[in-house]
Amino acid sequence: MIAWRFIITDFYQLNYNKELPPFDEVQAYSIYKRTLERYTALVMAKAFTIRAFIHARERRSGATHPQRLLNRRTNHTIGPLFHLDATGTLSITERMAKRLDAAQLGHIRKNIRILTHDEH
Repeated sequence: MIAWRFIITDFYQLNYNKELPPFDEVQAYSIYKRTLERYTALVMAKAFTIRAFIHARERRSGATHPQRLLNRRTNHTIGPLFHLDATGTLSITERMAKRLDAAQLGHIRKNIRILTHDEH
C-alpha cells in the first residue's frame, strides 16, 4: 500500500506537470527508496509503542510480564524483514540491512540490531 501511494503521486504529477521528465528507472528507484524508508519508519514507531507499553506495564505492576501475544501479533505484521523480541528491541535480518544500505538508508538502521542466521 505504501508503494502504491508513491506511484500514484508520481503519475499524477506527470499528468499535470508537463515539465517533469517521463517516468524512468531513477523515478522507480526513488519510489523503492521512499517505500523502504516509510516502511522502516512505521516499524520503528510500532516498536517504540510496544516498548512504551511494556515499560508502562512494568511501572504499574512492578514485575515484568511476557509480551508473547503482543509480540506474536506484531511480528506477524512486520515479519519476515523485521523482528521484535520480548523486551521490545527491534531487529532486522541481514537481507533487510543490505537493502537499506543499497538504498542509502543505512543511517536508519543504526538503532536496530541485525539478526544473524543463527537467530532467525
